[in-house]
Formats: sequence, C-alpha cells, structure tokens
Amino acid sequence: MKQTIKVFITGLFLFTITLGCSKEDEIPDPNAISATITANNVGTSAYIFTSIEGSGATSTLNMDNAALTLKIGSRYQIINLAGLPHPFTIRGIGNTTLLAQNDVVGTFESNSAVNFIATDTGITFTLTAEMAAQIAPYQCGRHAAMTGNISAIN
Repeated sequence: MKQTIKVFITGLFLFTITLGCSKEDEIPDPNAISATITANNVGTSAYIFTSIEGSGATSTLNMDNAALTLKIGSRYQIINLAGLPHPFTIRGIGNTTLLAQNDVVGTFESNSAVNFIATDTGITFTLTAEMAAQIAPYQCGRHAAMTGNISAIN
C-alpha cells in the first residue's frame, strides 16, 4: 500500500510540474532581434533608412540623415546596403566611436551585454542603458556628412 501511494504521489508531482511549465515560462533569447533597420547611401552626403521591421526602432524612411530612435534593452540589426565603402558607425559623446562596422574598434564592441557583431553587410547589437547614456549620432566611417542623431528611450 505504501509503495502504491509513493508511486501515485510521484506521478502526481511530475504531472503537476509538467502542467505548470509552458513555452511562455521560457527565458527569452537575448540574441533575438527586436528590429531590423535597413540603410542605404545617397552618394557621400547621406544615409537613408529604407525600412524598419520589428519593434523598438523608429525613424522617417527615405529621408536624408533622418533621426533614429532606439529602445534601451532591445537588440538591433542594421543592414547597410551601402556596404563597406560606407561603414556604419555609432558615435558617442565627445566624438568617440562606440560601435563600428569597419576596422575601427569602438568602446562597446567587447561589452558582452552589447553582444556586438559586425559583418560586411551591417552590424548587430543590444542597446544597453550604459551605451544609451553615451550614444550620440550615427555616422559613415569615411564621410562625415553622412550623419544623423540617435535617441535612446526606455
């Protein structure tokens, strides 16, 4: 009888745990992209954002050097259709480089929470509160006129 009760209680416990866990309880993937921003160039005078998919990023599309607003804590992928001739960089206060698509090393590129990735076609990063406190404009790594403001929001 005691053995039967133990088996029943063990089975009931496992059933309760299984029932209580669901996909919603899973920890979100920190590498999941919140928004994909596609940028292109207008000669050497401007970047334009041609599309924004997802949430956490806003800008006026197809406008020269439009302001970009990013939500703190979100992960972004910026696809740079202009490619390496116009490397996308994110600058900081005092004209420092925070993140760069080219061979310049930004101050947040090795920050594990930012989890920065640079490729020939763009950059991917998480906007942390620490980085947001220093963020200033985006800019082409080769053409100073290709620049626009970045604002960080909660």
